[in-house]
Amino acid sequence: MKMCKFCSLVFFTLFLFSCDKETENLSRSTYYVAFEIKGDNPEIVQVGEPYVDKGAIATLQGNDVTSTMKTTNNVVYDEMGLYRVEYSAINADGLVSRAVRDVIVCNPGVTVDLSGTWDVYRDGTTFWVGGSLNRYYGGPGYAVTITRVAPGFFFISDYLANFWPVNQNRGPISATFGYFALNEDNSIDALSSDSSYWGEGLISFKDGVYDDSDPDVDIITYEACAVTPSYVHKVTLNKAK
Repeated sequence: MKMCKFCSLVFFTLFLFSCDKETENLSRSTYYVAFEIKGDNPEIVQVGEPYVDKGAIATLQGNDVTSTMKTTNNVVYDEMGLYRVEYSAINADGLVSRAVRDVIVCNPGVTVDLSGTWDVYRDGTTFWVGGSLNRYYGGPGYAVTITRVAPGFFFISDYLANFWPVNQNRGPISATFGYFALNEDNSIDALSSDSSYWGEGLISFKDGVYDDSDPDVDIITYEACAVTPSYVHKVTLNKAK
């Protein structure tokens, strides 16, 4: 699975603008290239379906400079994941501006919808430090939200089951959010993650499984590591059917 890290307070990056060169020594005004992304952003395509980007229009002070625009992407169309297409161009002062399209490669064969509020099961959710069990956590106030974005493609509000926001009283900003894939065999793979508080996402994610065998409750289990390699969370999420 394609795993990438990103920083965003919303589900998708609709526009990204940046400068690669210091501007503090400029003694006059400068104009940056602007972009109009054609088509959808994010773009959702099915796994195995070749991705053809619709492109973008670049303008500088109202003039079309699309011919000078550079386009790069990391889309792997035969593998579920969250990818990006980046458009960039340089102005007369050598300053770079960019725009980004997110591309979701999803699996239409996955019809299960995991959307909803999931309880953090206290007896099955633990925090380990350096290989030693530190504590159990979960229960009332620890709920995690999962949202379906595309077939087999979901957003989770906190991979670490609200350990830092609730158990450690660091507030909602300390959540580690991101996107994951549910595969046809009910295994789960993390596709992206980030935290506005920590400035980075997961270090590792493994053993993700969705279990629907219980007639009364759906169960998600996985192991996630974040913040430092010695911090490991073993998470169990429950949702009543």
